[in-house]
Amino acid sequence: MNQPNPTYVPLLTFLGTLLIVAVGILYNNTRVSDVKDLIKAETRVTEANLRRLEEKIEKVENLLLTRLADHDTRIGRSESR
Repeated sequence: MNQPNPTYVPLLTFLGTLLIVAVGILYNNTRVSDVKDLIKAETRVTEANLRRLEEKIEKVENLLLTRLADHDTRIGRSESR
């Protein structure tokens, strides 16, 4: 078996290390983009839930205002008697 030329060993070591680091960076960037996509999806779900909650609050607010107006009318009628 042939031994590698001693002058090439540091170069091969450097290139091997560089290749491993490059693969690690690419893998990590892929995972980061997956996390970003997950965060965006969660944000869309949260915003949709918030809109539904705001609609429910608005309905309850309208119902309360209607009932308060009805009670105000009743009190006004009973006071005028």
